[in-house]
Amino acid sequence: MSVVAESRGTPRWGRLKLPPLPEPPATRSGRVLLAAQAAVLLAMTGTVATRTWQDHTWFGFLLVGLALALWVPEARQRRIRRWWFVYVAGIFVYTLLRAYADEAGAPIRITYPISFDRWLFFGTDPTLWLQRRFFDPRDIGLLDYLAVATHWSFFIAPHALAVGVFLLQRRQFPRFAVLMVGTMWLGLALFFLVPTAPPWFAGEIGQLAGVRRIMDYVGGSIHGSAYSSLYAALGEPNSVAAMPSIHMAVTFAMYLWGRRHLPRLAPVLLAYCGVMAVSLVYLGEHYVADLLAGIACASGAWIVAVRLAPELSEPAMQPADTGSRLQS
Repeated sequence: MSVVAESRGTPRWGRLKLPPLPEPPATRSGRVLLAAQAAVLLAMTGTVATRTWQDHTWFGFLLVGLALALWVPEARQRRIRRWWFVYVAGIFVYTLLRAYADEAGAPIRITYPISFDRWLFFGTDPTLWLQRRFFDPRDIGLLDYLAVATHWSFFIAPHALAVGVFLLQRRQFPRFAVLMVGTMWLGLALFFLVPTAPPWFAGEIGQLAGVRRIMDYVGGSIHGSAYSSLYAALGEPNSVAAMPSIHMAVTFAMYLWGRRHLPRLAPVLLAYCGVMAVSLVYLGEHYVADLLAGIACASGAWIVAVRLAPELSEPAMQPADTGSRLQS
């Protein structure tokens, strides 16, 4: 594949334009600061995937304070890396606060999404209908594994897209960061206002008799202890954060992004939304009401991101702390 250098120094791979990566800081202090900033974001990422911040809640808030101290200098700069702080720290703080949403004093709601779904489907519970026809707890099938895989892809797909946007559409990365973090924070507000139990929870207490948590069966069939540890880290901090579905919200936000900035990928992302929606309902993780609320959160965050998030100009993609290095 031939490489042709453009007049602005941006390499062109076939028909794909790759913006130049930001240059490293010229001064030693700048490099040390960059390393510290990256380290605290990596620490945040690592603690989200473990029980560290749950077992020692002070550690999570300590990381937030440390991150603020290290990233405050970026507030006055126009460097692209500050938007990684918005993205990673925004999601990390969301994760911390999500764990407390069911302890804020609002009563846990169970029945209203059941009533809404029955109204929407003319008296039928979609989760119960799907599970009665396709799920057998004595015979875990391919459909069950695929549905669980779709559910867990949520923990990879948006971050993979974030990396892709940074590498290929760096001028739009601030908008992407605002979209994803804004979607999660709108959902977080509803977690505090209307803590809602998912279908599997309602099934366990008899409000939706017959509904099971299929993920537990699939996880147990693969590796029970590994599944329990992973779920304890990512899902257990708040088992009644069903309204809205953040899985659906973030997935739909990815589609909205693709429709505007990656039109060739948009049909794939829309299909992913559809598969995610059916999987969430079938698995007993969410009601259709939760999915619709998630779509609404993503749509609201998209409007805010388009109107408020800046599109970086070329100078913003250059480092500000170049010291004695002359810039062109």
